[in-house]
Amino acid sequence: MTTVILADLLPVTDDCDDWDVAACRGDKHPDRWFPDPSEPLDYAASVCACCPIAAACGDYAVATHQSGVWGGREYRRGTMVR
Repeated sequence: MTTVILADLLPVTDDCDDWDVAACRGDKHPDRWFPDPSEPLDYAASVCACCPIAAACGDYAVATHQSGVWGGREYRRGTMVR
């Protein structure tokens, strides 16, 4: 079984300095960032609540049509669902 950490899922960009300060960086529970619709997103939202780039993270999700929890909100293909 291969272990994936959340940092492996963060995007690679020309300006990756922002992602270096992400509160989720190094999180060992990547599945909590991609909850099923019936699962709570409390864990991810609590980590995002203290993140200095939460707003930029949500903007990134919208701009690049991401799914999962980004900036404390859940998105599906770039549309906020909760």
